[in-house]
Amino acid sequence: MKLVYKSLLTLLLLTVFTVQAADKRPNIVVVLSDDAGFTDLGSFGGEIDTPELDKLAQQGMRFSSFYSNARCSPTRASLLTGVDAAHVGFGGGVVGDWVRELPFPAHRGRLPYEQPLISELLAGNGYQTMMVGKWHLGGSYIKNHPEKMRQAWINAHPPSMKLTQEEMELDYLAMPPQRGFQQSFVFPGAQGNLFFRPQDKHEYYEGNQKAKLKYDYDYNMHCYAGNPFSRKHYSACHGKSGKAFYATDGMTDRGVEMIKQASKKDEPFFMYVAYRAPHKPLQAPQELVDKYLAKYSDLQAIADGRHEGVVKQGLFSKDAKTRNNNYMWTKQKPEKIEKYRLQAAVHAAMMEKLDENVGKLIDTLKETNEFDNTLFIYISDNGAASHIGDLMNAPFRGVKALLWEGGARAHGIMSWPKVIEANSISDDVVWVGDLMPTFLEISNTQFPTTFRGKKTKEIDGRSVLPVLKGQEMAPPEAIFFNDKGQQSVIYQGKWKLLIEPGWYLQTLAKPGIAVELYDLSNDPGEVTNLASKHPKLVEKLTAMLDEWTKENKIVNYAEIIKIKPKDPY
Repeated sequence: MKLVYKSLLTLLLLTVFTVQAADKRPNIVVVLSDDAGFTDLGSFGGEIDTPELDKLAQQGMRFSSFYSNARCSPTRASLLTGVDAAHVGFGGGVVGDWVRELPFPAHRGRLPYEQPLISELLAGNGYQTMMVGKWHLGGSYIKNHPEKMRQAWINAHPPSMKLTQEEMELDYLAMPPQRGFQQSFVFPGAQGNLFFRPQDKHEYYEGNQKAKLKYDYDYNMHCYAGNPFSRKHYSACHGKSGKAFYATDGMTDRGVEMIKQASKKDEPFFMYVAYRAPHKPLQAPQELVDKYLAKYSDLQAIADGRHEGVVKQGLFSKDAKTRNNNYMWTKQKPEKIEKYRLQAAVHAAMMEKLDENVGKLIDTLKETNEFDNTLFIYISDNGAASHIGDLMNAPFRGVKALLWEGGARAHGIMSWPKVIEANSISDDVVWVGDLMPTFLEISNTQFPTTFRGKKTKEIDGRSVLPVLKGQEMAPPEAIFFNDKGQQSVIYQGKWKLLIEPGWYLQTLAKPGIAVELYDLSNDPGEVTNLASKHPKLVEKLTAMLDEWTKENKIVNYAEIIKIKPKDPY
């Protein structure tokens, strides 16, 4: 009997080993930049030196119509859940910081524990799951330090929100190690220095413990601070030289270690790399800043070059009209233009450093023989931010947090050898929420109808695997965005409706409600407003938007600023 038992056990173990060894499902690596402009890459028409991402574009597919949710946290929320950001607490432009959290489900600013993340589903289906970088989806370790952190929580939240033991527990359960990431090296929030010297306090976590940073590189640090707040919080490293941890390098080094460890195992892996660059504070090695200061002597030439470059790359129609949005670098006082030029130079330096580090990740995948079996995705979470104006998003109009194309449309590259055709371009409309269902399909993972005892919200995105295989897909019926006082609908990949576009206080000051309708197939620059010519279409799309707003329980920003009057944007 013992012999039979041992034989059965041996057979079972051999079967398990064979299944594991035969698991040829693809690895998935998602790299997210933070506030990168549409034309920041050479392969998207820009002048910044990005040889590694340009090489990736040559090996894979570029997307001319990839849509984010136009802000940091909402994009991340849809990326990891596949659903509208409002349904998981990030509607109306809410971001994952205590000071932004509100007592409304759509504006809670923290991922709900009962809606599954792609990391949780893949981890439950045999994948190794890893993350390095910026989290910014709510949560904290206040339950481990209640007395130390209690007052800060109270100061940041409206009086109607109470700090209970349950709230502290839910904050803990919103952190990456509790959301399916078996390994994680993260910066939980959004703001904070990218340079840290050995004597500086930091907020990086390895798993659930404070991380020990490595100070392996010497830097000449440029830490831009253009206002009193920045000078108080982010200028201490400016002009300093010596050993330091720089976020873009340090995150990559930890990611490289994780890939090397994962490649030794039979199971495929999912890795999420969320860089903090080129998000403020603007900090980069001085040598790179000097390089771009010299290159940016004529900013109008840079803007014109980006327009010409993106047309030449086949990502923007040569016949499309554009708006002249050059106020920030041509019509301000000379000292303000010089200040703007410096910010643009630091932004570019941060992008070049990011590109260098994406190259390190790709090199590691190739060295470990994993690259050919990896879907590698690079995207930005939105367009460039307002301090850079429209320059880095040229030729599109608008910036991050504004829902014109410059804020919502992001550059995107995907590579998957033997599946994605090299040096190809897709003009299909792809939304960030489409990534999760795509990952589920290629990993043979089912989306559950219930999760942790609660009914799940059905996925709003759709698998775009056919697009990756070179097939055209019909556009989604509708993609909805909402950011405070601004709302828009992109319908059937052609029509785009915006209601009250712009910064909330500016729209509030003007009588009536502004409505803009564009045919993006002919007018990606959003120059010709067709709302008056298509009143029935405007009515139809407005009704769809109203229904979506109601379904997602989005609260009008006019009500929100009654709760937080010092938060106008």
